[in-house]
Amino acid sequence: MLFEAHDWCMDPYALEANHVVDTVLNIVFQRAGKRALFFSSFSPEICILLSRKQDVYPVLFLTESGHIPSADARADSLQEAIHFARAWSLPGVIARSQPLVVSPALVQYVKDSGLLCISWGELNDQPEHAKTQFNAGLDAIIVNNVNLISQTMENA
Repeated sequence: MLFEAHDWCMDPYALEANHVVDTVLNIVFQRAGKRALFFSSFSPEICILLSRKQDVYPVLFLTESGHIPSADARADSLQEAIHFARAWSLPGVIARSQPLVVSPALVQYVKDSGLLCISWGELNDQPEHAKTQFNAGLDAIIVNNVNLISQTMENA
């Protein structure tokens, strides 16, 4: 997000969101075929545009879950991410794994809000943490070490 450029000591650079989303959608519709996929973004505005410009692929909101502070409240906490996703009829959130590992009951909190709960983050590549989230009812997990975590889930 543009306002984070200062925090990360980067030059501010903005792209016109409609143009970016239109370009991505054109390429996906041309090349995706029958693949199952979904869109996700840390940008609330991109999520809104993606969900309003097409209804073929689900759009999920990515959140740092408070791990890295953001000036945008919608991206700053899991609770605000849930509120945002529900307000815009998104099917779910993709939360950073740390809070879900520390407090697995958060998985059910997300699901009780009527949303899918997916996690991402470095803790997901550790079998014990993946298993904790899996046992809490996580809908999906994003990992780097697919074989290790798949084997862990098969044996759970």
